[in-house]
Amino acid sequence: MQTNFKEKQGKRKDKNFTEETKELFRNNFECWQCGMNTWDCFHHCMGGDFDEADSPFNAVPLCNATCHIDGGHHFSEKQINTFLAMTMRYLYLKGYELTRKDKMFIIKFKKRYESTELGSEYLKYYRKRQ
Repeated sequence: MQTNFKEKQGKRKDKNFTEETKELFRNNFECWQCGMNTWDCFHHCMGGDFDEADSPFNAVPLCNATCHIDGGHHFSEKQINTFLAMTMRYLYLKGYELTRKDKMFIIKFKKRYESTELGSEYLKYYRKRQ
């Protein structure tokens, strides 16, 4: 049985992210691992055990069963860096304004952003906004 988007919204596993972060991703329909429109959880790209962990820059929308559990807990460093860059691009295109916590998150993982073409590009865009 096919569930509609509104029903899936209520079932999403997005523990430890703020309501503001959840709202930022409300209109995103894409799992960033497989590209399908079936994402149903937020993954903490860099883990959840540090002060900036609930920053939206740490959120990656994934299909919980297929992309996160079956294939996800062992993402390569390259894929993690790509997820970080995808999140940065998404937030930039949404017009998201950085908080102090977000700035600290980006500084902490700056080398990861710089390791991808996409991340380097959007780091420049955010620097211009500051």
